[in-house]
Amino acid sequence: MSQQTSTPRRDRREDLLAAAARRFVAVGIRKTTMEDVAREARAGKATLYRHFHNKDAVIDALLEREGERFTRELERGAAAHADASGRVEGAFLAGVRFFVEHPVMTKGRDEEPGILLPRITARGGPLVGRGLDLFTALIEEGVATGEFRRVDPPAAAEVAVRLILSYFSFPPMHVRVDDPDEAAAFAHALVAGGFRARSTSSS
Repeated sequence: MSQQTSTPRRDRREDLLAAAARRFVAVGIRKTTMEDVAREARAGKATLYRHFHNKDAVIDALLEREGERFTRELERGAAAHADASGRVEGAFLAGVRFFVEHPVMTKGRDEEPGILLPRITARGGPLVGRGLDLFTALIEEGVATGEFRRVDPPAAAEVAVRLILSYFSFPPMHVRVDDPDEAAAFAHALVAGGFRARSTSSS
């Protein structure tokens, strides 16, 4: 019984978050009201307020949901490679792509950075926290197998996550991360390449 009632509730919550995302992209976060979200989701205001107390709660829940998607994208990018270096490269490229192609993130960055960027870049936020955890695990693996130098995995993971956020937050100058070949070359040479042990082939 509890499973039957929790699934529709979870689906309704997802519907509301999807509606909020559409409104944020269409008119911006600041201009979107709770009434707009309810109308977009074809829900009553009472339904919306049962799930979220206010718009800040909607934003935070949306970022939490996107944090889960971010993790899945990083894992998918890493899983396409057999060695630790390739997994770090794959996760890095997936992370950059996730941010620079994300309609809500890019809309907030370009038009309302004061609302969204502090939440995205917060150390305790779902996106940064999940990224740090995943890159730390990937780098620990590379250190343990000898493929990577004996770097401090959490510190090295912070470098990778900071690079992802920097390419999202600031327009690219020399490295065109929107060019798949150029982004891949950068990830190979300078991201994972910075961790490789000297005896490891970089080809």
